[in-house]
Amino acid sequence: MEPDDLEANLSPSQAPAAVATVKPETIMACMVAVAVVIAGAFIVFYPQDTLLPTFSLSVDDVAGLDGGPPAPANATFALTLHGATRRRLLRTLGICNERGTVAVSYAGAVLAWGRVPKFCVPAQGREHVRMVALGGDVELSDELRGRLVSERLSRTAELDVDIMLDRQRYLSCRVKPDEDGPSPCKVFLLD
Repeated sequence: MEPDDLEANLSPSQAPAAVATVKPETIMACMVAVAVVIAGAFIVFYPQDTLLPTFSLSVDDVAGLDGGPPAPANATFALTLHGATRRRLLRTLGICNERGTVAVSYAGAVLAWGRVPKFCVPAQGREHVRMVALGGDVELSDELRGRLVSERLSRTAELDVDIMLDRQRYLSCRVKPDEDGPSPCKVFLLD
């Protein structure tokens, strides 16, 4: 059979079967399915730590850190922990705390400690928790005491406040006791 014979046997009604048309509805359905899969993966794999509450701490009152004769420090700190969750997608989480501890230190020396009361930070909400840390005859060296008094007078003193919540969450806050307003806390999740 010659090639001309093959072409002669084809009629216009016998188009090759490989040519097919795709309906616009099918293309649209595929695009919607891909968009749903991408959005679902984003929600499932979005980093969870950005959805948990953030914390900050303010020092409301300080007593017992005044300059005086070298004697054991009996400092008292009135603190407020501020917890807030941001509105994010569907997986915004709140937390509840049953028990916790707080320790206030200066240059590595623990000045006071106390308990954190029970509280809950609701999803997409705020909570303010007041607590008191009490010192218990803490001995500071003359050098450290003098440095603390000097920094307090110049309003540059910084205290480290460490808070452990339910043995699962550790908050590390650096605050200036002589300034108003809360300072942000770093949050560490423990396994």
